[in-house]
Amino acid sequence: MCIATIYLDGGGHREEVMRAVVRIEAERNGFLLVTLLGEAKCVEGRPKSVDFLRERSVTIQEEKS
Repeated sequence: MCIATIYLDGGGHREEVMRAVVRIEAERNGFLLVTLLGEAKCVEGRPKSVDFLRERSVTIQEEKS
C-alpha cells in the first residue's frame, strides 16, 4: 500500500496539506484527497510532482486566480 503526504505549492513555498492519503480523485478544479481513516478534503490546483521513491509525496501547484 502506498500512503502519501500532499503538499500545496504556491508563491514559491510548499505547505503540507494532508498526511496518510490513500486516495486521490480528480475533481472539476482540483482533487479530492482521502486519508487512511476516511477523512476527506478538496484541494484546488494541478499536479506538479509525484515522488514515491524518496518522500511518498504529491505536490499540487496552486492555481492562480
